[in-house]
Amino acid sequence: MEIMKGKTSASHKYVEMERQLKDYMRHKQLPMQMRSRILIYYEFRFQKSYFRENEILDTISEQLRQEINMHACRKLVENVIFFRNLPINLLVRIISCLRIEVYLVNDIIIKANTPGTSMYFISTGTVAIYTKSGKEDGSHFGEIALIIKGTLRTASVIAVEVSEIYRLDQKDFVKAINPYPDLLANIQHIAAERMEVASMLDDYNKKEHSTKR
Repeated sequence: MEIMKGKTSASHKYVEMERQLKDYMRHKQLPMQMRSRILIYYEFRFQKSYFRENEILDTISEQLRQEINMHACRKLVENVIFFRNLPINLLVRIISCLRIEVYLVNDIIIKANTPGTSMYFISTGTVAIYTKSGKEDGSHFGEIALIIKGTLRTASVIAVEVSEIYRLDQKDFVKAINPYPDLLANIQHIAAERMEVASMLDDYNKKEHSTKR
């Protein structure tokens, strides 16, 4: 019974928040298309139940917060070749640095040939990854820019549907892995090798395209 009351209370809070949001958008005279996108964002972000996640997490122990984060994100992170078989303490540190973001359909997440300092893990939804060699799929992107400073993005990524994505910033990653210099050196070595292979493939594709012309 108490659980049902909690759900009802959260739903009522969401309805009230939605009403205030509509009043705000009307007051600002926002275009209808923008209003629609904002409502879609809120509906997806809160799943029609309003709750203050940060306040909830602040009331529980650090251990429980870590367990929640590990449950939500461990598979996403370990799916990246760089982050497989990491010490559990380092994995916890990296996962604690993740920041959640929501992107709507056709939102541009990253642009090719721009500086990058973050990588992304797709929790839900679908994105299109556009590289020089064509369109690709994936459960994560931006890892090279995370690991090698000063790297330009090699792809543009656009949300195909409403997507919930975790972002890992370079400064947070460096701070987390700082106590493990050997691991960092190994990860950077793997990243450099992947960059070299990607560059060779790009050169090959350019030559093939030139020959066909």
